[in-house]
Amino acid sequence: MIVILYTTRYRDGGPRFARAARTLAQSLTREHRSATIWCRAVESKADVRAVIADAQDIEQLHFVGHGGLYGPMFGTTAWPEQFSPHEWRALSIPFAPGAQAHIHACRSARWFAPFFARTFGVRTFGFHWYTAFSADPSRFVLVPPWADDDAPLFVAGCPGRKSHGVAASVRKYLGAMPLERPVAFDPGHGGGSYDPVADDYDAVFDDIAVRRDELRWLRARLSAHPRRDGLDVLDLGCGNGALLQALAAAVTGGVGLDASPRMVELARARNADAPHLRFDTVGGPGLPLADNSIDVAISLLSFRYLDWDPLMLELRRVLRPGGRLLVVDMVDKPAGLRELPRLVGDKLRVKAVELRHRRYVRARERMVRSPQWAQMLAFNPMRAFHEYDWYLGSRFPRGALEVLNVGRRAQVIAFDTGRFDEANLQEMAYP
Repeated sequence: MIVILYTTRYRDGGPRFARAARTLAQSLTREHRSATIWCRAVESKADVRAVIADAQDIEQLHFVGHGGLYGPMFGTTAWPEQFSPHEWRALSIPFAPGAQAHIHACRSARWFAPFFARTFGVRTFGFHWYTAFSADPSRFVLVPPWADDDAPLFVAGCPGRKSHGVAASVRKYLGAMPLERPVAFDPGHGGGSYDPVADDYDAVFDDIAVRRDELRWLRARLSAHPRRDGLDVLDLGCGNGALLQALAAAVTGGVGLDASPRMVELARARNADAPHLRFDTVGGPGLPLADNSIDVAISLLSFRYLDWDPLMLELRRVLRPGGRLLVVDMVDKPAGLRELPRLVGDKLRVKAVELRHRRYVRARERMVRSPQWAQMLAFNPMRAFHEYDWYLGSRFPRGALEVLNVGRRAQVIAFDTGRFDEANLQEMAYP
């Protein structure tokens, strides 16, 4: 059996994705005359689960559509859906021996294809660059608007303006740019744990005050919380415990959770003289906390690693009425021309902080030069700005997203969900 899944609603190009899926189905039918081939539109995670539940002995699985670094996207930009790593691992896909998976989506080779190969034990193909629609399977040929709806159409990675600048874009539209060959990933052992870099990380963030903008924003939100008899705070992805250490005097109780045992060990040692703070390891989105036990949950530079949809259900359980989630993270977003004045000003402010914290700068340089740090980043890439904007905006329409710092290639953003019990979470699914 060969299964082709495609989306049509998430962003622009839906009809063309359907057409490209039909072209792929026709090609595979010619190559595998005896195979059963399904070509199905899937517009939600529930749709994917339904197709997989009815399938058996899948020799090839194809996904044609939009994707982020963390995998295929479903739904719409008004209500985006994406399987989290936890949800993929909980999904049973009936692959036949020697099966393959093909992810025909933007940047799928950068994180998702190797993750999928490791998770399901099948050779997985993806594209490194952004995808493009082409009338030719080997080089980019612009599809004319008058082309027949049944004419062949192909979707593949292709260098262009976003990845290689204006010169590449010119070559592309002149028909001189070859389409990217899919990159293959074989099953192997995973990585990406913070354990190997935990001690270096602890030295870098010995004083969390080096994250001045982020800490100031968090303190302001905590001080404005309506609960006056003390706050119970949850630190998601607590790292070395430096944040809760800085907030210790302002909270009644604090819980730090992290997937890295070494990080939790360092956090406990750092806060040994603070009995109202505790730290534990977690292996998934389940939170080892009682119902209605937390006032404010914080995710400082960790939200990209978390299982968003499953975590939201757990937060709804553990947060008290009126509780909220505060997210601060670094996102992939190059600075535009209008942001250049802000970029210059933020760079100068960051340099001023670094001049006052030379030990921090030296420790950071040692950490980022280590091969362990490079491996960790390869398994934990930054998400794009729009993923946060669309996801958080759809679930928390009364929330507010702010930009705290603008860099040349990335930004630091902050999001206050507002009252979590007023969130729009009714469509979520937890496997």
